[in-house]
Amino acid sequence: MTSNQNKICFVTIVGRPNAGKSSLLNTILGYNLSIVTPVAQTTRNQITGVYTEGNLQIIFIDTPGIHKPKSLFGEHLNKEAFDTFSSVDLVLFLSPADEEVLKGDLFILEKLKNVKNKVAVITKLDKVNSRPQLLKDKVNSLMEHDFKEIVATSIENEESIDSLVQLIEKYSYPGDFQYAEDDVTDKSVLFITKEIIRECAINNLSDELPHSIYVEIENFEEDENFLLVEGIIYVTKDSQKGMLIGKNASMIKKIGQLARNKISSQFEKRVNLFLKVKVSKNWQKDPKILKKIGY
Repeated sequence: MTSNQNKICFVTIVGRPNAGKSSLLNTILGYNLSIVTPVAQTTRNQITGVYTEGNLQIIFIDTPGIHKPKSLFGEHLNKEAFDTFSSVDLVLFLSPADEEVLKGDLFILEKLKNVKNKVAVITKLDKVNSRPQLLKDKVNSLMEHDFKEIVATSIENEESIDSLVQLIEKYSYPGDFQYAEDDVTDKSVLFITKEIIRECAINNLSDELPHSIYVEIENFEEDENFLLVEGIIYVTKDSQKGMLIGKNASMIKKIGQLARNKISSQFEKRVNLFLKVKVSKNWQKDPKILKKIGY
């Protein structure tokens, strides 16, 4: 759709790990695009989400949680986020309502110092409903960082999400839509399938495993009503492989069933999913593997 009446806005969502970036994006889009887990630092790529309503199109970029890197992989994750700052119209900085502004926040805020259009979004507002002073303290601590505006949201509160979209619209400008009106992302079915498998694995593993896994698809076949997926989940140690497979293959079967159901629901297709587990030691420090999975 193209018209002089249309408006567009490019928005980057940033914050430290587990600030609620992926949950917020999924809620605005009404589509499970970004991986959501209770484990920090699980978004690994820039995820483009597209919101279109009437004559407004917002292109969101959900970035990996920014942190002080400890490996080549961590450096790649930060670069994914930092690279977006100069190419968008608005940066949303997310910080949970029930947590103080921590060192991780200050690390990001320093990187945002020269960004003109930035808005602080206090997330997880529902967690401080009975403790209003916490919210006041959070707002006060953010006021010194030169934000255009500071707003509070909860994915449980539709009105707060609508208000955020209206705020973003103020930073839009006349322009042709960059995506079709029914598009919600530029990511392929294959990419989203890999992310669903990784999400289901992470949500069923102990805290030590999530950052040690990556998913590779060996075979992928798709038609109008059917998906065939043959995937490999890689870990860094033999002991992790045993944990991921489980006794009598119980864990990998559980992960496979959960992923199969979610992929089927996401794309409204029948899915055959086959998973294997392999060891790839030190993959997070291997430039060849990082390049292979998109870094």
